[in-house]
Amino acid sequence: MTVSDETKLLVAASAISLSVGWSGYTWDQLSEVLLYPTNFDHDYKFGGTERSGTAHSWGVVIISVPALNRSFDTNAGGYHVGFHEFAHLLDLAQTRFDGIPSYLREDSIREWTTIVQREEERLRRGDSVLDPYALSGAVEFFATAVEAFFQIPIDVAERHRSLYGFLSTYFCQDPAAWSQAN
Repeated sequence: MTVSDETKLLVAASAISLSVGWSGYTWDQLSEVLLYPTNFDHDYKFGGTERSGTAHSWGVVIISVPALNRSFDTNAGGYHVGFHEFAHLLDLAQTRFDGIPSYLREDSIREWTTIVQREEERLRRGDSVLDPYALSGAVEFFATAVEAFFQIPIDVAERHRSLYGFLSTYFCQDPAAWSQAN
């Protein structure tokens, strides 16, 4: 498909939004971004409804362009396929995903694990602003939490203080403060 400059900008914005707080970060684990003209199925055939994006352990990110465009809509809520798929790459450690953000010290890994357990319980009770897709597993929890952190930061900051605080420290960013300033 022909990729417009606007689409290229939206892909770049998806990645850089996550890493802007990290001086000198280079996305070394990213090898390629493939853009599809529509959603796709598990066999990567166009027109499927199952997937709007995916990230592979060898650093390839695949994103449906219509889903990416919807992600930047002001009514997207906590949904953002770009943030979600690039978040998976931040979870990539030695060619595997484990749901634990990269570059954490042991004490931070324990803190993250505790937060995830508590937040998964809240999701099961229906007491969460996170998308229930986060319950698909630890890997999806991280990516879904990152989406919410950047897309609906005030809700996450108010309703999920520990999660918000952890992600704010991890990303060296405070999107709730930016949103409240507007």
